[in-house]
Amino acid sequence: MAIQEVIKYEGDNRTLIYKYPEEDFNTLSQLIVHESQEAVFFSDGQALDSFKAGRYTLETKNIPLISKLRNLVTGGVSPFHVEVYFINCATMMDIAWGTPSQVTVRDPSYGYSYSAGASGSFGIRITEGRKLLINLVGTENKMTVSEIQKYFKDLIVTRVKNCIALELSKYSYNVFNQHLHEISENVASQVGSDIAAYGIEILNFFVSAVNIKPDDLEELKRLDNSMAQKRFEALGNREATVIEAEGAARARDIQGFTWQQEQQFDVSKTFASNEGFAANPANMMAQVPLAFSMGNMIQENVSGAVEAGQTGNPGNPPGITPNAGMKCAACGMEIPINGKFCPNCGEKTEQEQRVYCAECGLAMPVGAKFCTNCGTRRNE
Repeated sequence: MAIQEVIKYEGDNRTLIYKYPEEDFNTLSQLIVHESQEAVFFSDGQALDSFKAGRYTLETKNIPLISKLRNLVTGGVSPFHVEVYFINCATMMDIAWGTPSQVTVRDPSYGYSYSAGASGSFGIRITEGRKLLINLVGTENKMTVSEIQKYFKDLIVTRVKNCIALELSKYSYNVFNQHLHEISENVASQVGSDIAAYGIEILNFFVSAVNIKPDDLEELKRLDNSMAQKRFEALGNREATVIEAEGAARARDIQGFTWQQEQQFDVSKTFASNEGFAANPANMMAQVPLAFSMGNMIQENVSGAVEAGQTGNPGNPPGITPNAGMKCAACGMEIPINGKFCPNCGEKTEQEQRVYCAECGLAMPVGAKFCTNCGTRRNE
């Protein structure tokens, strides 16, 4: 058999893997590997030395694996029998893919499971020809781009089908078209590690369309409309509640009490209308603190009103109730009960002139004949 002195492949670009027809070579033969090519030597079913683009003279120093198997003579001409494969490493783009059957997706917003299919495109590039030959080619003499595309399209679709349902379930059906870029990246990262085992790199993987089963799409739209109606009603109720609360707050402001006081009044009213209060000692004991709380509140409000000058004669200082029958001898100002000095001019009062009712003990104005509290006639 003739010894080949030049080893090269200059076929069409549609051929992805080409097995050189001759298998007998010797050292000092020339190997020519063009751009976007890789040459891999096989022997007895094992992938041995590989060469990137360039021109090589086959010597024992640059084919160490072959030399180890064949015990080639260093520095001399040694014949050897191997198989040579040329790999097309050019990038192949626009490989269309689509799920052959629909996957089940659960919408996160409505909890409804629907059927959907996905489609898109991707590109591939061979990065390690040795891995590809070991895992894929076997004894094939030639593989075209269309054959390799079909094989990897089917492989990727199988991987994608397992990933696409998970990715689509992250978004509601009416918004995932806005997230196709993120979905594409996530799916590509998941299938990329599987394809890397073949020495293949995934490029520009895209999910370009998602198609939902028509019946499921109608049901999702119905759920969406129902949810929108509920949101609208909830918004209207909330706005009505706000308006009602604002009106009530304004009414309380006009009437002069707070929301907390109103709540206490309501509790007090309920407390007072409890028919079983007196007949149920346990219930009575449980509500006693409430009664005290209400009493304290009323007392605080009355005290606040007194401090604000809301009681008494407008002509006197706030908080002082005058005795209408006792007047200052100097200025004529009415003097409070038991007052020792006039609140207007400071004149000392004549307390010894006071007369007290013998029945109830109330101080009586000078010259009064009857008690203003109990009506008892004054003792002369």
